[in-house]
Amino acid sequence: MRLLADALAPLALGAAAAVALSACAVPHAPTAPSPRSTPIESTGAPLTSATSPARPALAPGAQATRPSSRPASERVPATARAVTISMDLGGNQAGQTPPEPVTITDRARVSELKALINGLALFPRGVFGCPAGFGDDLMLTFRAGPRTPALAVATVDFSGCDGVYLTINGKPQPALAGPGTDNGPAILKTAGLSWKIPAY
Repeated sequence: MRLLADALAPLALGAAAAVALSACAVPHAPTAPSPRSTPIESTGAPLTSATSPARPALAPGAQATRPSSRPASERVPATARAVTISMDLGGNQAGQTPPEPVTITDRARVSELKALINGLALFPRGVFGCPAGFGDDLMLTFRAGPRTPALAVATVDFSGCDGVYLTINGKPQPALAGPGTDNGPAILKTAGLSWKIPAY
């Protein structure tokens, strides 16, 4: 019996080796190539992501450098010879009283105020993260004379997105100015008024 076992041992060892070799020879399924992680624009420039980058925030003062593309029909009329300036206080200024409205007839100042409003660019397109708006604003009512009907009315926000909203002969015009422009102080300075700007 021992002789038979010794004789079979080499055969068993050979069979085990053959099984091991055949297992190593089994082909594996090829790995699928990974998709490109940097899609290519039509210009051939690689992108870091297929998602469009977020729109950058508008830097303070950037709006002032944009040229105005407004037609004459969207500007304060040249016939305006007087402007009444008033201030509205929002709900955050409870208990405070706005200054009395002032009517300016000095031609040089009226011309400068007209130029300031007429020189504003259109409100930029896009979505902006603006500070809270509290309803505080300046209102400029342009007239042909101190007691004549309004030709144009500009409402200038002190907070929020710093918008300027103009109506001409009662008809709303496209919004002006925009984030970071802060036109209220410039208007008060041009008008020669030392009114206190609402604090938040």
